[in-house]
Amino acid sequence: MADEKSKKSQEKAKDTDEKKGKGGLIKFILVPVILLAQAVGAYFVVFNLLLQEPTKAAEEPKDKKAPMQVGLFYEINDIVVNPAGTSGKRFLVMEMALETNEQTVVDEATGKEIWIRDAIISILTRKTPEELLDYSMQNELKKEILNTMNRKLTTGKFTKIFFKRYIMQ
Repeated sequence: MADEKSKKSQEKAKDTDEKKGKGGLIKFILVPVILLAQAVGAYFVVFNLLLQEPTKAAEEPKDKKAPMQVGLFYEINDIVVNPAGTSGKRFLVMEMALETNEQTVVDEATGKEIWIRDAIISILTRKTPEELLDYSMQNELKKEILNTMNRKLTTGKFTKIFFKRYIMQ
């Protein structure tokens, strides 16, 4: 009886070893195949889908990008003012250009040059050096000058203002 039990346990051990051997062989073959398939799939996803889409998207706006549209300019040169509170010890030298899309606005501004220069000088002399030197205030100054110019024009309006020279001494 003991011999039968030992034979049965030996047979069970052989069956288990054979099953483990077959399972180990299958795992040994399948795992590298699966890993290789995943690597190939990842390669195609990355190089064919992910890397090409941004390139296409970056190229499209270049084709669709319209050339920069520039309007007509009315230039105001050689404005020199003493800011408020400086007692003549400091001065601002300024040149600017006002942009529009209509020639009639430029013609009207040319006819009103004295008034335009006086209005700009009046605005600038009311500002302190701190206000004139503060970059965030320069945008407000541009808006103020633009609004003042546009209120007096009858044939159209200026759309933008650009400072060509802006020097505080």
